[in-house]
Amino acid sequence: MNKQLVQAMVQTKHSNFTFLMGYLVLFMLMGLLLWPYLHAVIFAGILTGAFHSTSHFLIKRLGMNTTTAAGIICVLIVTALFVPIVFLTKQLSSEAFTLYQQLKVNLTEEVLEDVFFGEGYIPRLLQDLFTILDMDYNVTTLQGLILDTAKSTSTYVFDTINGWISNIFVFLFQFLIMLVVVFSLISEGEAIKQFFLELSPLPNDEEELVIKKFNQMNYVSLVGNGLGGCIQGGLAVLGFWWVGIDSLLLWMTVMIILAFIPLVGISIIYVPACLYLYFNDRSVDALVLFSWCTFISLVVENWFKPRFVGDRVKINSTLVFLSIIGGLNVFGLVGIFYGPLIISIFLTFVNLYHKRYSEDQL
Repeated sequence: MNKQLVQAMVQTKHSNFTFLMGYLVLFMLMGLLLWPYLHAVIFAGILTGAFHSTSHFLIKRLGMNTTTAAGIICVLIVTALFVPIVFLTKQLSSEAFTLYQQLKVNLTEEVLEDVFFGEGYIPRLLQDLFTILDMDYNVTTLQGLILDTAKSTSTYVFDTINGWISNIFVFLFQFLIMLVVVFSLISEGEAIKQFFLELSPLPNDEEELVIKKFNQMNYVSLVGNGLGGCIQGGLAVLGFWWVGIDSLLLWMTVMIILAFIPLVGISIIYVPACLYLYFNDRSVDALVLFSWCTFISLVVENWFKPRFVGDRVKINSTLVFLSIIGGLNVFGLVGIFYGPLIISIFLTFVNLYHKRYSEDQL
């Protein structure tokens, strides 16, 4: 009897080991299959979470079936993302190149001499900084630094956009994959959700909490910050137009993207623009632009976003800022969404850990 029991235990052990190895191999193979479309799948999940309340409204309030609601959401995504991307691709490419050409023509030695080598605090500060960096503080060095920076930035934007154009079929295919996944997640959301919940070892209430936080963070990142960014970029560029700054579409697009970053946001663009106007004897225009853009930022960040987003997600602004910067560094532009999402889920797991730990001590 003992011998049969030992043999059964050995067989069970071997069976479990074989099953585990087969499961891991299949998991790796599934990863290899999905890896080329990983960003498309993840972003589909982000979009589905962001449009969760919209799909819920269409299905529960208006009585639509899930297939119709999923189709409407996909049309909204195409209208809100694909059409603007196609338009911006062409416009940004030309404006980035034009901006560099304008800088090259207007950034003369006389202009630099007047702005950076006169009497005042800024010239002295720059001279001390160049001394610390062991660099010669002269017109030629400064002109080279500015033009090299502008050229590298313009070249990066130009090459990136041209890369999108040259890989247009890859982009279209990835976008199509994303739409298919979004459609499936909405039309068959409950079945897919139940499938993944059964794979997870967590209790149902904790799994539901993680999904809830996932959807809430996506709504805040994509919809709340997206609308806030469009408002800030759209209104701020009116100030740029008023004071006569060119390449409006380029600056508006950059400010919309930067508006996702808390604490600094569009100030990365409009503060240097104000300094440029001030050092070119346009102090009134500089003051008007600074006041207008600052007013817009304060209203959107302290009034619009809190009322639009509500109490969905409460995360420290500094932590969100660091998560976005880290996300940009690790994942590129999509890190604007990945960073806060990772932080949100991490903090959810931390709260669950504290909850379990406290319960275990009782």
